[in-house]
Amino acid sequence: MDVYELHKSNPKLFPQFSVKDTLVLYYSCPQRDEIMQLYSKHIQILFTLSGKRIQKHGDQVWVSSPKKGGLLKKCAFLQELPADYSGWDTMVFYLKDDYLRSVFEEFRSHLSLIDLPEPNKEMIEMFEINDRIRSCYKSFLPYFGNNEPLPESVLENKFKELLFNVFSHPENKHILSYILKIVDRRQTPVWEVMEENYMYDLKIEDFANLANRSLSTFKRDFKKHYKSSPGKWLTLRRLKRAKSMLQTGNKTISQVAFDCGFNNLSHFSRTYKAEYGMSPSAYRRDWADK
Repeated sequence: MDVYELHKSNPKLFPQFSVKDTLVLYYSCPQRDEIMQLYSKHIQILFTLSGKRIQKHGDQVWVSSPKKGGLLKKCAFLQELPADYSGWDTMVFYLKDDYLRSVFEEFRSHLSLIDLPEPNKEMIEMFEINDRIRSCYKSFLPYFGNNEPLPESVLENKFKELLFNVFSHPENKHILSYILKIVDRRQTPVWEVMEENYMYDLKIEDFANLANRSLSTFKRDFKKHYKSSPGKWLTLRRLKRAKSMLQTGNKTISQVAFDCGFNNLSHFSRTYKAEYGMSPSAYRRDWADK
């Protein structure tokens, strides 16, 4: 599910306004399903005001907290209700690459770009919040539900101040390193999008969105790199992951199927048997007997 389009198309459920090309939301999360699979085609900056959610990408787990902010990169992820569920009041800022580049260039001379760490591969990163950052994002609250017209520059300046304070915090160099990578790179490689997200049940169109390409351009770039079609590559890559999990883990066959991007257990079993000559359960037994 494209979480950006979900948010944007439901303004009553997710109160929002736009600042330049940035969507800003403040809402109480309505999630009732224990686990939801989502994907975001734009970078998200999240602040938790109360409650919590659990977000997962691969083996990485991030638990939201009012004590820290979160940067969610363009990726697919799982969002889960915690055992001690008590709601989740959150503020979300969607950042599009072109606007991020323009703001960063405005700040560049005022930021310390020396001795930055290598950008992390994690898709969800926490960052530090101080009183200035907290004051900045909370200053947006009075504008939700306010129908009085405002000069866009007023809200944009507030947003720029928020970004500058996040980027310039001395404990947020990992965030600054990632932003610099985005600014200096015009397009995300297809292989990076696929290797980070193949284990999720996404359509080819969704992978194209994550790669910021049209469907036809995505397929062309994919074939150029992999010498295969996206559908065939995804099936084989997911089966390879499933095979490894069956050898080394204790998860049920259903859990393995879900964790490898198969939303139907019967389809997973048929596909696995067609590739490896035996069902997943038979393969696990055979491997355990070796």
